[in-house]
Amino acid sequence: MAIDVKSITQLISEFRKLQTKDSITPESLGYILQRLADLLATAGTSETITKIQELLEGFKLAGSAVVSIKQSTPDRNHIYAHQVLLNLERGTTYDKNEIFIQQATTERAGAMRAQQVIDLNNARKAVAEIEKILEVVQAKLGLTAGNKGLYNNAQISVAVVNGQLKIYGAQQLMADGYVPYLFRLTRKRNQWGDKVALEAGASPKKYCDKRKGWNLYGSVYTVQITGTTITFSTNAKSHLSEKAIAYSPLPDTLVSHHTRKDGTPTFGWGRSSVKLIDRKSSTKKHRMIRLRFAIGFAKKIMPGRSLITTANLVSSLAEFALIYNPSKKTWHFGK
Repeated sequence: MAIDVKSITQLISEFRKLQTKDSITPESLGYILQRLADLLATAGTSETITKIQELLEGFKLAGSAVVSIKQSTPDRNHIYAHQVLLNLERGTTYDKNEIFIQQATTERAGAMRAQQVIDLNNARKAVAEIEKILEVVQAKLGLTAGNKGLYNNAQISVAVVNGQLKIYGAQQLMADGYVPYLFRLTRKRNQWGDKVALEAGASPKKYCDKRKGWNLYGSVYTVQITGTTITFSTNAKSHLSEKAIAYSPLPDTLVSHHTRKDGTPTFGWGRSSVKLIDRKSSTKKHRMIRLRFAIGFAKKIMPGRSLITTANLVSSLAEFALIYNPSKKTWHFGK
């Protein structure tokens, strides 16, 4: 480290000019010597000088340091960085622009290109339009906003316990506001009720098209579930679309009995009138009959609002059977 000797040189020059006798005193000489000692004490050692030189060489090797950085003007595919750099050797600053974030590809992450943003916005609009269409379809099918699929998801089952029907897996469905519907595996042909078509001059039509499969029996009022026990409306078949007067767990609640003029016992089953007597028997022996029923859950739809089919269901169909015992001439539940 260099020593500033300017003040000492000045003192020595003044000391040399002294001509008067006794003007050189031990104190004045000691003062000069003390200043020399103080300056020597501030001088760096050779080790300090070596470290300073090594530091300077390190600055030269580093080249530059970033003083500030900010986003520059981007293009459609890249993001650029505007940097202010400091040259560590010369101590001067300069500007530099370079790619800061490259565009994203299928192989690496990065900035989205302008076209990717356009495509994403178009996809969002398309999804929104599809959701609107799906909501319309769901409303027509009787599905709620919480059920986004057109297929049955919740699994339910029916078992016969001590002669009564029990249902399992339906508690959460009922808690969510869904209600049970009763279906029969029948052939059905409802009466034609399109008054608008008739008023427009269309030809009279007495019945709708034939349907064979799982057809709704009754309405939203037909089935009642208490705990796990299933009971059925005791209303007459023609009044099943009305609130039930009472509910019963008995199996013959689901069968409408008729007796023909010739004394033959029958019951209605869809479009058919089924005889309880074996036609091949000369003794009019009763025969065993097995009828297929099923229960499913869907949104509550009031009678007459729309046709309710298994497409409305948010659950599986829990099937059971109604069996006629010819020896006892009674009905009971089965699987």
